[in-house]
Amino acid sequence: MQEPRLERQGRRLAHPAWRFLAVAVVLAIPGVVLVTIDNSWSLPFGIALLLFASLPAAVAVALLFSASVARWAARHKLFA
Repeated sequence: MQEPRLERQGRRLAHPAWRFLAVAVVLAIPGVVLVTIDNSWSLPFGIALLLFASLPAAVAVALLFSASVARWAARHKLFA
């Protein structure tokens, strides 16, 4: 590893990403259950929960992508 500072930054970015991903899963599981039950009132609530779960999931994916780019750059490897 040529740049330990970038490696540390990549690890620091990845750590909260797993928490955001856990929050997204906790919100998505009841949403999926409500969508599959599909009673008259449960479908909109299930879709709303899935939409709320997509927000922390998008943050988690962005953080994981940024962490992987930082860790890749720390090793001075080419991206393309």
